[in-house]
Amino acid sequence: MANTSKKPLWISHRGHTAHAPENTRAAFFAAVNMGFSALETDLRLTKDGHLVLCHDPTLRRLAGDRRRVNDLTRKEIEGLRLAHGEKFLFFDQFAEQFKDCTWTLDIKPENGKQTISALAAWAEKNNYKKKLVKQAKFLCWRAAHELHLKQGFPGARCYAQRAECWRAGLAVVLKVPFLGDIRPGRTYALPARIGRFFLFQPSVVKIFHQRNARVIAFLPQTASLAQQACMAGFDEILTNGRIISY
Repeated sequence: MANTSKKPLWISHRGHTAHAPENTRAAFFAAVNMGFSALETDLRLTKDGHLVLCHDPTLRRLAGDRRRVNDLTRKEIEGLRLAHGEKFLFFDQFAEQFKDCTWTLDIKPENGKQTISALAAWAEKNNYKKKLVKQAKFLCWRAAHELHLKQGFPGARCYAQRAECWRAGLAVVLKVPFLGDIRPGRTYALPARIGRFFLFQPSVVKIFHQRNARVIAFLPQTASLAQQACMAGFDEILTNGRIISY
């Protein structure tokens, strides 16, 4: 049965973006100052093999630049400015400045294998492999990328991929959980609703927990929904907002 008395792990999605541009130093510092100890970010690879924190494949939305991240060097990206004069943050900077937090690392699918290889090379160079396995959880969008990650980082913890989450969520709300292929030790991301079905409820969480799986509430859009996820017994909550006390 879901343990509704256990407080979930609150994860700040790209930092506190109401305060500063997403995935920037200022956004993450704002999240930490709000009480977050877990930070989510996105990893992409530059042309010259550096890991930069950027969600989109191009810089158009954030910097008004139509070029793709993987067509630019680190130096070129460092020369760009976001809102309020903020700079893009690179993973080596993030790892140093937020080393006391836990991390959720979203490996974007474009050039995902190369991104993972670059992360493994950085970890090897900095004697960080074992620590990264303990400190981070990973989201890979393709099964081949997850396999590659686990070859480079044995014991790495990965979130279930999108298709797995949808299949499991639908199977549970349709009351045929045996069709969901819910696997022990896996963490499944669930939105508040799939169609007309509401998922932030104890009966849904209970089924995942009975199968020794975990659930993360995926971006509840209001404080009320976040609180419902808390009360339902979700293990983790990924949010653009604040931590909800209850």
